[in-house]
Amino acid sequence: MTQPHSRAAAGRPFLGRRAGSFAAIALLTACGTSDRVSDPINGVPLLHQQTISRAQLGFRWPLIPGTGTLACADGGVILFRSAGVTYVVQGERPGAADISRLRIFEASAPPSNPVRRLTQNVRMEAFVSLEQCRSRGDMNTCLQSVRRRFSLSADEAQLVEAEGQERRWPPLSRRLMPLDPLVAAGRALCGR
Repeated sequence: MTQPHSRAAAGRPFLGRRAGSFAAIALLTACGTSDRVSDPINGVPLLHQQTISRAQLGFRWPLIPGTGTLACADGGVILFRSAGVTYVVQGERPGAADISRLRIFEASAPPSNPVRRLTQNVRMEAFVSLEQCRSRGDMNTCLQSVRRRFSLSADEAQLVEAEGQERRWPPLSRRLMPLDPLVAAGRALCGR
């Protein structure tokens, strides 16, 4: 006698098409991969990627774009993708762009002890002059000239110099925001 053809009869549990689809969706949702990445990075498993944004890192966010895909590729290479371009955050990956063009400068803190009778623009101009004195190596004569030009006392000149140093005014170069928080978030993806 022939038995009717059924999945159960063949020794396989019955999961109709709909049940199988729902199980796959539930599995993807449980793993967080179905809605976690909107712009995936090719060659990196979805499990090692996630969308990350400025909202997650707050003031520590180091990049111009406010959101993107962060990933941990083979060898622990940390990648960031935004607007269809993949950048290397840490490590090396052929074909990926350098992240440096997306980095932003650190914000300067409010002055700790400014010379309040002078506007910030005047203090910045005085700082440039003081730095020029320093680069010439003729501090005494040059310093006296700068103090006269801006009507600064010796103490005020020191305060202007300290403020310029702490706030990284030109001609000093400003520091870029560190990538450490982005790298740490990427490293967390490596262990998944």
